[in-house]
Amino acid sequence: MPYMVNGQPVPEELIRQESDRLARDVQFQRIANEAERFGRLRAAAEACAVDKILIAQAAASDPRPVDAIALEQEVQRQKAQWGRRSAFDDKELRLGVESQLRLQRIHREMVAGAAKPTPEEVEAFYNTNRENFRKPELFHAAHIVRHANHEQSEERAEAGIQEALAELERGVPFAEVADRLSDCKDKGGDLGQFPAGHMVDEFEEAIRALEPGQRTEIFTTPFGFHIALLHSKTAAGPATVDDVRTGIERVLTFASEHEAYMRAVARLRERADIRWVPAEASRPDASN
Repeated sequence: MPYMVNGQPVPEELIRQESDRLARDVQFQRIANEAERFGRLRAAAEACAVDKILIAQAAASDPRPVDAIALEQEVQRQKAQWGRRSAFDDKELRLGVESQLRLQRIHREMVAGAAKPTPEEVEAFYNTNRENFRKPELFHAAHIVRHANHEQSEERAEAGIQEALAELERGVPFAEVADRLSDCKDKGGDLGQFPAGHMVDEFEEAIRALEPGQRTEIFTTPFGFHIALLHSKTAAGPATVDDVRTGIERVLTFASEHEAYMRAVARLRERADIRWVPAEASRPDASN
């Protein structure tokens, strides 16, 4: 029994796609009973598919032309991306791109009235969820590496790292040795700041034992031979509101935009003819 939206059937394939997307949501994964989960997932997928049809219809019926420059730029971008050069391709491609631009425009307009979070709302959200906001342990390190792979034998890589170690022990600055002898020469081997768990275990274990300003001896990882210098490390701890302000603003903005989107969809539904019809009645030859 398919849905009809203003006389247009909702394709089963679209419902399946929505079901696959929604199935990744934890609210459905938490439903232990398989039959209940399937039923609720199906109902939600049908509703989302109907909404998509309504939005597509509204975009297609909008009499305003799309931006001609944006249309041409996107057509040329897609032609370059997919290697479509012939004029024969252009008509179908332009229709598809125009449809995309119309959908993008209506989505922008549906959420345009969403309120931006105020500083007070951000503070309140932070205070309510304070225990969830923590800064990870951070490291700032540099390294000299010689890779052992199909391009460089293990023996050659080890000889290179031994040469680097000898120079360091003679007092040559770490960055200078890295720029000349490392397989990763950029920025004197500086890896920047990274959180615990970002590097492979062997690398993190080697630098964790250091104090800022100290370096390791030669050690190995699956990537080859290394020498690492620890610039600084910061212990894990509570995050301040300023540390997480941008992320909170993003979450609250998304929630506000979603509410505006749902209100706009509700208005489309109020004006729409949405029917659930028997499968036989929806067939083209059903009246014969």
